[in-house]
Amino acid sequence: MDKHTVRGAILPAKEAIEAIHRVDLASPIEIPDFPSDADPANISADERAFLHAEIKRLKKEKNALVLAHNYMPRDVQDAADVVGDSLYLAQVGRASDANILVEAAVLFMNQILSIMKKPHQKVLAPHLGALCSLAAHADAGKIRAWKAAHPGGKVISYVNTYIDVKAESDYCCASANAAKVVQHVIKTYPSAPLLFLPDVYLGFYAAKLLEEMGESLDRLYLMMGACHVHDGIRPYHIEEKLLEYPGAAAVIHPECGCTSACMTKVREGKVAADMMQFRSTQGMVKFVKESPAQVIIMATEVDNAYPVSKAAPGKTIIPASREARCAFMKQNTLKNLYEALRDEKYVITVDPKLAKRARKPIERMLDIV
Repeated sequence: MDKHTVRGAILPAKEAIEAIHRVDLASPIEIPDFPSDADPANISADERAFLHAEIKRLKKEKNALVLAHNYMPRDVQDAADVVGDSLYLAQVGRASDANILVEAAVLFMNQILSIMKKPHQKVLAPHLGALCSLAAHADAGKIRAWKAAHPGGKVISYVNTYIDVKAESDYCCASANAAKVVQHVIKTYPSAPLLFLPDVYLGFYAAKLLEEMGESLDRLYLMMGACHVHDGIRPYHIEEKLLEYPGAAAVIHPECGCTSACMTKVREGKVAADMMQFRSTQGMVKFVKESPAQVIIMATEVDNAYPVSKAAPGKTIIPASREARCAFMKQNTLKNLYEALRDEKYVITVDPKLAKRARKPIERMLDIV
């Protein structure tokens, strides 16, 4: 199998699952450098105080709401009104009446707000380089070709996709509600072929749901894509940390490269289900708060440990891999968040025709919770 032709391809689920560990799922786009001011250590106390004070003033003056993803630098999280995962921030943004919505995240999330915003609202992104390696795997042309070959087929696209892909989809989902969306589509369309994209690890998760519901995998197709950060979290990271911290629980984002191996261990009874679970970044907060374990191995982007630790201050959070840092997310810094508010840039708009087509699958994602 030629790994270069397989990346981004759409395959039957069984074939895709077998190919997961033979395929080069590296980022198809160039990964940027980390901005120096994404590290709080590189911002002086005086500059930090000035930026926070100005952001606070501008939010009030302009009736602006600042949303920040859990993977943002800590200074950006501290400046935000709301911190959360993609689904939660989309729900909050849709409900807001603020004049300006500033979302420090990756650009597909700003696109969602631009589609769902009210007429008087303006959506801003602090940095236009905040792309997404996972979203870059998804090709709208390949989806159209699959639909032509599978009349009546239904497409479920992960939230980590751009607007042209969402426009070709029947449903969108986030990791927080992927299970519910997949189950809904399976029940609503009992004989339709299903395409889940672009994350093959989350696709593996969807395949396990089908099997648990007594469905054949023959109707499921997956796209060979991955987040380069989560793909880098491998089974050995979890195994080493569990040996280092006996009695620790593990909570794993289903985008991770360790997902299939860890799910197999739980299914085979090698690890207790309550000690190893698969959650969205927002769902990790709930798991950590409720788990009896005092030490939690967290398999996702390292800065998610910050909101989790704030929500569960008595627990010790150990990143599965300290190398799991997203340079795309970190293009958003405290300084360019301030500049976005000050100068009202960068305004995110989407093509009206694509927005009209993408709105329905996005609304379905927001409503199935």
